[in-house]
Amino acid sequence: MQLNRRDFIKASAGLCFASSLPTVSPLLAADESLLKPQKIRIEVGATQPFKAVHVSDSHFCLVDDREVERKKKLAASRLKHFGDGVKRFDAAMALAQKNDALFLHTGDLIDFTSHKNYETVNAKFAGTYSFVSAGNHEYSHYLGEAKEDEAYKAQSFERAQKAFPNDLKLASKVVNGVNFVAFDDVYYYVTPEVFKAFQAEVEKGLPIVALCHVPLHTPELFKLAIGKNSQCAYLTGVPEELMKDFNPGRREQQKPDATTVEFLDWLREQSLLKAILCGHLHYYWQGAFSKTATQYVVGANYSGAAYEIDFV
Repeated sequence: MQLNRRDFIKASAGLCFASSLPTVSPLLAADESLLKPQKIRIEVGATQPFKAVHVSDSHFCLVDDREVERKKKLAASRLKHFGDGVKRFDAAMALAQKNDALFLHTGDLIDFTSHKNYETVNAKFAGTYSFVSAGNHEYSHYLGEAKEDEAYKAQSFERAQKAFPNDLKLASKVVNGVNFVAFDDVYYYVTPEVFKAFQAEVEKGLPIVALCHVPLHTPELFKLAIGKNSQCAYLTGVPEELMKDFNPGRREQQKPDATTVEFLDWLREQSLLKAILCGHLHYYWQGAFSKTATQYVVGANYSGAAYEIDFV
């Protein structure tokens, strides 16, 4: 069963790395029947063409006896919807390794915090050619139990950071002359710290592919998203005047602050930005973000969605 973002909610009740490909053993044989990938070509001005596999929203729901009963019950209820998350993640990573491709994941790899989830993430990324951005679920103890802000994130940030392969606030990875920049917008805002760090990445003068979890507002994507879910759009940076019909709780959650508005206005003017890769919505979408950059939203990995990308 595939859930879009609305159905999913209902079911719920800078570091820079070398670009060389490490020698790794295949994780497992890629079972193409588990994936429904879309193949795309993105022109970024690479010094040499290269491949990537982009997925998002795997939603691992793993627990063991170290968790309290409430967490075990949560896992059981979520597995009914996201039980294929781990094996489809494995298939996507194996596909990347088979093709010597960079493996990209843009958040919600796990569904909630647990010892088993974090340990599994750490083990699966060890020794792989991967780069990630965080999602909101990376820090969720239980679903919807508290206001999601920096204080809430801080309760589990250290555990999540130890499990993932790069800095979860902002990180960069240069591959064949292309600067991949992963940044945190998991709660529909961008902090001043992230804004400043992204500005430093632009100063490197390389073409940029940005990774984030929540898609960035554009008029076209807003129209589609609000049509799918009238209570809100689930996008970062929706202008406040477009939020008048949002559910009050979602309006408070997603109203952009001054820093986020400034960041998005600035980002649209950056000619080095060539693409944005994201997830969160659980469906595919592609469209212009700025004069130079296209935004690519990938569907949910737990249902088999993936982008196979040729960067040129």
